Amino acid sequence: MLLKSITEIKSILPIGIGNDFNRLAPHIANAENKYIKSLLGTETYNKLTEFYSADYPDNPTDQQKAFKTLLEKIQHSLIHLTYYAGFDFLNTTISDSGFQRTETDNLKGLYKYQEDNLRNYFSDSGFNSLDDVLIYMEENIIHFEEFKNSSNRTELKSSFLPTVKVIESIPFIIHNSRLIFLALKPHTAYIEDTVIKKILGDTIYDYIKSEMVKDSPDPKVSAILPYIRKPLIYLSSALLMEETGATLGKKGLYFEKINPIFRGNTNKEPSLPYTVSFMVERNRKMGTNYLNGLISFLLDNEEDWPDYSGETTFSISRNNTDKKTFWA
Repeated sequence: MLLKSITEIKSILPIGIGNDFNRLAPHIANAENKYIKSLLGTETYNKLTEFYSADYPDNPTDQQKAFKTLLEKIQHSLIHLTYYAGFDFLNTTISDSGFQRTETDNLKGLYKYQEDNLRNYFSDSGFNSLDDVLIYMEENIIHFEEFKNSSNRTELKSSFLPTVKVIESIPFIIHNSRLIFLALKPHTAYIEDTVIKKILGDTIYDYIKSEMVKDSPDPKVSAILPYIRKPLIYLSSALLMEETGATLGKKGLYFEKINPIFRGNTNKEPSLPYTVSFMVERNRKMGTNYLNGLISFLLDNEEDWPDYSGETTFSISRNNTDKKTFWA
């Protein structure tokens, strides 16, 4: 594991030194397997584990300095995701009588709103840190040869929307939330396959994808990417809101309101149908306008994209059965 003591954890989170590391260890292992290994890839994870187990030298190389910084970023994400993933279990005592809430005469459990806020804090800090890890590794890729040659990086580089930072730079605001980013992924894949690829055509689409994975892609590919990303994110977000019946707010995919009886608590509910319908239609319209911009860009730059077929028609359809909103 990439965390081995309460002292290490205490340097990241202000927890009491009397905490039992053995109680945390299974949750650290679960978070590490679920989030960290899958993000880094096996080879990079093994290299980082090897670095963590060795003594840090007095005169480190640039690569060793880079791995030290990476380890610190990973550990920051890992402990927050550990508390997020194990939150309920860590608040519970398991005995022969079953499950009980941990409480003593001197220490009382949190109010529900405090639990909600704390869980959100661990979730936001942990998941958003994963984006920081990816950005750091990409900016210092010379020191991470295993990641540079991994399928994880190839998939990342060939994605039109690889990170939260890219989406926010469009600009499209998702409040720096990796949770929203992850929720969007299946919808961006669908719009990419059924709309973007159809407009570009197989030849141009495949060429752009092959260039994106290179360290120095063709300048004309870099120039067209903003015209692809804008319709992709707006059309994808419309599809996500339509599927979930919720808007993309600061708290994610739900509308939250104060409980009128227990004022400190918040209730999560789907957004109001007319609000969702308005946002779906708005983002769909903006996405369509941006898609027309992509078509105009291809037509105006025919010398760069001679294989463009002149495709100017597109449609987005789906089955409305049992959905929260109607897609015409």
